[in-house]
Amino acid sequence: MERGIKECCGLNIKSVSFAELFLNKTMLIAYVLLAVGLIGWFELFGLRFGHEFVNTTDLVEAGGNHAAVMAEALKEQIFHMHHIEEVPREEPWGIFVAQYTYLLYGGSALIVLVALAELAGLHIAHKASAALMTLGISLALGGMISIASDWGNPINIYWMILNPQPQSGMWMMLPLYAIYIPFTFIEIYFLMTNKRELAKKLALPLVVIGLGIDMAEFYIQGILFQLNEARHLWVDFPTLWIYFLITGALSGVAFAMIYSGLALKDKSWSAELNETLKKAAMVLIVLVGIYEAVAGFGKIGEAPFTTMFWGYIIVGLVLPLGLLAVNQNFLAGILIAIGTFAARELFVYGGNAEPMTNRFGMGPEAFSTYNVAELKNAIYTAPHTMEVMVIIACVGVGIAIFKLLDTLLDVSNQPH
Repeated sequence: MERGIKECCGLNIKSVSFAELFLNKTMLIAYVLLAVGLIGWFELFGLRFGHEFVNTTDLVEAGGNHAAVMAEALKEQIFHMHHIEEVPREEPWGIFVAQYTYLLYGGSALIVLVALAELAGLHIAHKASAALMTLGISLALGGMISIASDWGNPINIYWMILNPQPQSGMWMMLPLYAIYIPFTFIEIYFLMTNKRELAKKLALPLVVIGLGIDMAEFYIQGILFQLNEARHLWVDFPTLWIYFLITGALSGVAFAMIYSGLALKDKSWSAELNETLKKAAMVLIVLVGIYEAVAGFGKIGEAPFTTMFWGYIIVGLVLPLGLLAVNQNFLAGILIAIGTFAARELFVYGGNAEPMTNRFGMGPEAFSTYNVAELKNAIYTAPHTMEVMVIIACVGVGIAIFKLLDTLLDVSNQPH
């Protein structure tokens, strides 16, 4: 065994210093992103949980300090905080959900693609699967931090655990991720373990079970959007889980191309990986383009939704296809990553824009808030500055998790 390597539970773990583990360049970038998010989280939770009970402006005004009142009002105006003291019924989901679907679906779909490559016996899968699967779960965990930031009351999660509701897509996510996350780490373990004979025996069952769990995840996510708060865009979209899978796969391939260009370009198998990723991206761009043409996603014909839609189509599909044709994978990956985030914004905010009217005749859909006839304009509230800071930090979470695992386990150098 190499010097500086210790074996534990069948894994080779590198002996690294504190500085090598926590103060390398990649981790410093992650810290900057997390620091930005800390400001956002502090202000966001202060507004959500404190501002409604102790209104600073009213207290200061009662004391006669008008300069402080002006400062507080200016702060709320600059950072667009006035509308977020509680989540409005007419627009229940925002950029946190967009980031959640972006990172989680992208990471999960990347894991699906790796599993399919393993099942197909692709030569490159034996060299890159541990790294790409670790990247996938790191991104998924970053997405979960985003949705956790949107919990209005964490006690609700406690009650969800005590009161099982298997008919609810929201509740089904609890057992789903309780199984999905540990199982993904089990898959990564068997890709990297020194117990090669055991790994070979379990390889096929693990891949098949993993694919089944992944498909269940996307199916439940489709149910979640279609049944939670009825919106024309979410309900009318055909086979929603397929949309999540193929657009998530496109995001996942984009993340893999960016990672390959930054960290794997010196590997002997880099060219083979880049060629595989290029082919996968081109196929997925075509599939997503066909789906969008059939679904007519750009049907909300007013700003900012038209900007989101055409930005997504041009930046996320058209331009990358041209770049991939001339082997510019890294730049194509960046554009796809930007474009597919616009697609997630469009899906969430576009869904909010056109609520349905009394589909079931009960519950929140029966409220007048959901009467489309009363709406003069499509519902849209731009994300405020603090929310944007938080979603930036979620990227930092994904980067930090991946880098810590890569530093300790050397997942970038784990052919099996």
